[in-house]
Amino acid sequence: MKVKNRLGEMMRQPGGRSLIEALKGAEKRLEKISPDLLKGLDAAIARLETGAVGLGDPPNEKALIEIYQGSNEIIALAGLVGYAPIDEVAHGLCELIDAFLAESQWNDKAIRVHIDAVQLLRAMPKDDKAGRERVLDGLRKVWSRFGVRQPSAPPAAAAEEAAG
Repeated sequence: MKVKNRLGEMMRQPGGRSLIEALKGAEKRLEKISPDLLKGLDAAIARLETGAVGLGDPPNEKALIEIYQGSNEIIALAGLVGYAPIDEVAHGLCELIDAFLAESQWNDKAIRVHIDAVQLLRAMPKDDKAGRERVLDGLRKVWSRFGVRQPSAPPAAAAEEAAG
């Protein structure tokens, strides 16, 4: 039994939009909602700070949930508005929290440095690639120290790097 791929068939038919045209259209639509996405990103970053206020050793569960949920919101938004390095830090923060919970260990300074890094990267000019890389290099050392696997660069970061 062979299942028809209707989307593939439609794409092979003459006429209609090319992939490049469709991507350009998507980019235009993202540009329109970009201000709202940035507001959402800033709100998610604020959630990290709110959660950090309640951190301690052992961690306060509500604070930890706030940080984790804020990080997940950042992951959903950052790449859409050109902040792939912030996405990478948020992934790393989630991995670090997961590792700490699995190992029953805790280091609130390691969590705090991620929150500070997110805020710093948000304030940095997007074209400061060297500065962003220095911040990420520092966090990679933290991930290594705690045995956390390094988050892979999100697709938006890979495309950004390829574009130069």
